[in-house]
Amino acid sequence: MIGQTLLNYRIVEKLGVGGQGTVYKAVDTTLDRPVVIKVLPPEMTAKTVNFTRFEREAKLASSLDHPNICTIYGLYEVGGVRFIAMQHVEGRNVRQLVGGRPLELDSALSISIQVADALSAAHARGIIHRDIKAGNVMVTDTGTVKVLDFGLAKLMESEDAASGGDPHLTEVGVPYGTATYAAPEQSRGLKVDHRTDIFSSGVLLYEMLAGTWPFQGKTSLDVRYAVLHNTPAPIAEVRREPIPARLQEIVDRALAKDPSDRYQRIDDLRDELKSALRELGVQSIASNQITDGVAPIAPRYRSGQGVSHRFRRWLRNLAGVGGSGGSSGGGGGAEAQTTGAPKSPAPEVHLTATSAGDPAQKSIAILPFRNLSNDAASSFYEFSLADAVITELARVRSLVVRPSSFIAKYQGQQKDPREIGQELSVTAVLAASFLNAGGRLRVTAQLLDVASGDLLWSDRIDMAAEDIIAVQDTIARHIVDGLRIELSSAEQVDMNKQSTANAGAYEEYLRGRDRMGRYIYHSLDPEDMDEAIEHFRRAIELDPTFALAHCALGSCYANRVIKSSGGIEDYARAENAFHAALALDAQLLEARLHMVFIYLWRGEKQKAREETKKLSDEAPNDVGVHFVRATLYRLDGEYDKALRSLEHMLRLNPAERVVVSYTRARIFMYQGRYDDALRELDQGIAYEPDHPLPKTFRAVALFRLGDVVAGTDLLREVLTSHPQLDGIRPLLAMCLSAGGDHTAARRELTIRVKEAAAANHDVAYWLASAYAVENKPEEAFKWLDRAISLGNENRNWFESNPVWETLREDARFKELMRRIEVGR
Repeated sequence: MIGQTLLNYRIVEKLGVGGQGTVYKAVDTTLDRPVVIKVLPPEMTAKTVNFTRFEREAKLASSLDHPNICTIYGLYEVGGVRFIAMQHVEGRNVRQLVGGRPLELDSALSISIQVADALSAAHARGIIHRDIKAGNVMVTDTGTVKVLDFGLAKLMESEDAASGGDPHLTEVGVPYGTATYAAPEQSRGLKVDHRTDIFSSGVLLYEMLAGTWPFQGKTSLDVRYAVLHNTPAPIAEVRREPIPARLQEIVDRALAKDPSDRYQRIDDLRDELKSALRELGVQSIASNQITDGVAPIAPRYRSGQGVSHRFRRWLRNLAGVGGSGGSSGGGGGAEAQTTGAPKSPAPEVHLTATSAGDPAQKSIAILPFRNLSNDAASSFYEFSLADAVITELARVRSLVVRPSSFIAKYQGQQKDPREIGQELSVTAVLAASFLNAGGRLRVTAQLLDVASGDLLWSDRIDMAAEDIIAVQDTIARHIVDGLRIELSSAEQVDMNKQSTANAGAYEEYLRGRDRMGRYIYHSLDPEDMDEAIEHFRRAIELDPTFALAHCALGSCYANRVIKSSGGIEDYARAENAFHAALALDAQLLEARLHMVFIYLWRGEKQKAREETKKLSDEAPNDVGVHFVRATLYRLDGEYDKALRSLEHMLRLNPAERVVVSYTRARIFMYQGRYDDALRELDQGIAYEPDHPLPKTFRAVALFRLGDVVAGTDLLREVLTSHPQLDGIRPLLAMCLSAGGDHTAARRELTIRVKEAAAANHDVAYWLASAYAVENKPEEAFKWLDRAISLGNENRNWFESNPVWETLREDARFKELMRRIEVGR
């Protein structure tokens, strides 16, 4: 829809998707004003009953002229697309505004008064809303409220009966509304009246005062049970500070189970709220007044609400770890009512009305931080801060954390975090931004539930720019420290180790991570890696005990070899750096994973297998561990095991599609399954069109199928875009040899290629194969020997690869195959 025009409305941005349609921001080209367009889904408008309800929504809402009600401009149909045009409101809804933190009393009362005033106008017209909730109440920065979406509204029973209304629209036995806010009579599917809105308004007020919901549960069935049977914890107990007794009484009366025990008119609730506001000493303001001289109040949070408590508690629930005194889900049972600790709300469950409960495995993606200051000098924070939080959270074994490799591509993108979360198939997404100005750093972070779209937590962190360590400490370390206390004995790890106390060293580390990430995930430019190495060296000079800096330095050298741009000396440097890192922190996962490849380089294949087994036991949810397992199985010729590891890797993180695609394709080619290999590679290329490796192995598949020209052209295209990928030049050399251009083939086998082959098990085998095609047996066996020494013992492929056909009876080939057999 983006860019399309419906009548005089030009669609410019997608805002979200809900049960009643897709919502877009648009521009009214006639009046030159922003509007909101709700496009109704075909499956709903195709049904007469549903479309009748939407027509009623538009007619009812458009008949309401009130400053606290979102204006409906009209209901239209263009080319079979039915949509509603409505007022665009700048601001945040109450769900986003609260985000788990209590508001100041006057802010909460001001919002509630305006909601009540809007409902008063609606009730006076015989209209009830029936879906008052945090997501349907917008608040501007100045505190003005707009109530949205009368999609579940219906006429009062008497008017409905008099008009001969459609019984399907008021069907008894159907529980309308959102479970978290629905009145008991709604939860039972009984007939409702205006007192239902009073109950929902009470829930909304409780949420703003307490920072959480009065009724909670893991499923909508749990929540509806809590609404029917449970008594919410006192606000002062959850809020952890006294509140006026009268305010608790107002909330209790609004939340009465029996409608006859509630306020009987919304006006009565509104008047009580105004009286409570006056008792707080809030004076009337002459300008921008709402009713009776009470003006909107700009939203403010209760002082003292920090980020770590709220985020830590949510992550403890996310990891599925229960506390000692209550339900981790905050289910509203007896334990939840007796504890004095605030209960973090689980995601709103109206979108997942099921008794199946939460998935067994929770997952999270930390998106690159957005640079609001547009300051190039501080752009390194964008990737590196997210990367640092990922590093910390990866220690939690019961939580799947998407790796930096698959969040890097979102750097600089203006994309809906929820859509990214759906792409990455995660439970939650952390989206953050920063502003660096005047020596101060302001970081704003939000945690979003992907399934429901709910804002689970948000906060703003202000600090001196040189105190950047506090950002990671606040967002990650305190969280993980809280998780450690609650973890089972099998999962317990030491999360109290401070990475460094030296702010200068930490900044150098972040700058290095940024440049290393740029090299690995974007540029493959050697200059980026050289700069990363210099930053990590400076970090180590400033703090020699900084284990993460030693580890990152080792990763730089190792990735030079892995990306075929380094040689033996790089693996030697990497090994020294990893040893230094592991001497300081023996559990650093990144260092241990890379050491598997160091063991292969040193010819210690069995040690590599043993370390991989340990990592599999200790970190079963880390995709890197499964990739290493798959690599070893592939090198050992155990194809079925390799494919199972790759499948597990993809289940843990569907965003690993590209790596899994070209790795599976290689195995399928070993098995002669070229159609399957091409399908895999096509999927990888479709997922990430600019990635060089799916194209590289597609060229190999074409070569092996006999299309030498196509394979040659594709490899040349890859090397034109990525000339530093010297490791794939032997593959091009094979294509050139098969095409009869032996001179060009030999030109590709450069000194730089041989340096890469000396350290990389795949490049060594490709170089050996290129010499086999060129009928250079001495060189072919020399590099095949080297490949085997580096751990490449894929005997099944060696004995079936057609390029070795003329050399397979050579005694040297048979001896090398015998060596593989004996070595196992």
